[in-house]
Amino acid sequence: MDLQANSRIAGIGISIPNQKVSSDDIMTEIGSRRFGVPENFISRRIGILERRFSEPQTRPSDLAFQASAEALQEAGVTPKEIDMIIFCGIDRDWKEPSTACRIQYLLGATKASCMDISNACLGFMNGLATADAYIASGAADNVLVCTGETQYKVTSYAIRELKKSRDSDLFKRSIGSLTVGDAGGAMVVQRSPGDCGFGRFRFWTEGDKAELCYIKEENGKLIGQMLMSEISREITDFHRRKIGDTYSDSGMSPVDVELLYCHQVGKGPHINMARLADVDCDRAPITYDCFGNLTSATIPVTMHKNRPKKGHKYLILGTGSGLSICQTEMIF
Repeated sequence: MDLQANSRIAGIGISIPNQKVSSDDIMTEIGSRRFGVPENFISRRIGILERRFSEPQTRPSDLAFQASAEALQEAGVTPKEIDMIIFCGIDRDWKEPSTACRIQYLLGATKASCMDISNACLGFMNGLATADAYIASGAADNVLVCTGETQYKVTSYAIRELKKSRDSDLFKRSIGSLTVGDAGGAMVVQRSPGDCGFGRFRFWTEGDKAELCYIKEENGKLIGQMLMSEISREITDFHRRKIGDTYSDSGMSPVDVELLYCHQVGKGPHINMARLADVDCDRAPITYDCFGNLTSATIPVTMHKNRPKKGHKYLILGTGSGLSICQTEMIF
């Protein structure tokens, strides 16, 4: 899918929990040497030193609300001026109604219609494209795209299962679950004045690779796998096959890119993403070292921590299991 964009980012907000959990402590807790893996495997090989975990009572909507309040303030938009709220997290408050409904209530955004979009780690980019389409149609002027991820629950479940096992295959399938972290992210999206904003949203999916990374519930238990080496290899190849067309269509070249914002699962894959885009690693800011894989919150957190500058050009490479990717350019 290729969508001509009509919108810009008017405000960015994030929410980062206070509790720090180190990778070495997680590996020590599961007794990683029973699987033939040293305690510093995640910190040394993957590059994730620590991540943040929420308190048990924290809902995804709580993190999204905090991030959204900051984004609204930055955009100079009141809650009652929001026409639509799109929540894009993997984790949600409940199966129904939409988690966006609670965010609407917490903000007091009584005019806003609400919906949830879920597409693994790529969800936030899907949310931005959906917001853009509503703005282009004239149905909305201000759209709030937000997420809140409490992925500590996935990590906690993996730790419990691994502590009871000596199965090295289980460790391989679960290693990705030990790398995620919690965060909220939000953006206020408005119509572009013409000299700034997103260029085109380009989305692709290769559904035959869906089982490389999945989580489902069976008989009250979480079942799944995150085959990180295989996923990273396939995603890198997927982006590499498309990046030439993206540069050509956008009229950009690698030297034009001020910063590369991309999904982050660890050191090696991040270096590969920068290389395939032909962008120096110092222009591809990282968040994985201190926050881990932030799933759908990666793009807003990375952009908030490494602020875009007015008039400069940026490249965004989104990724999610499925396998699904997005490539888009932006003038801020």
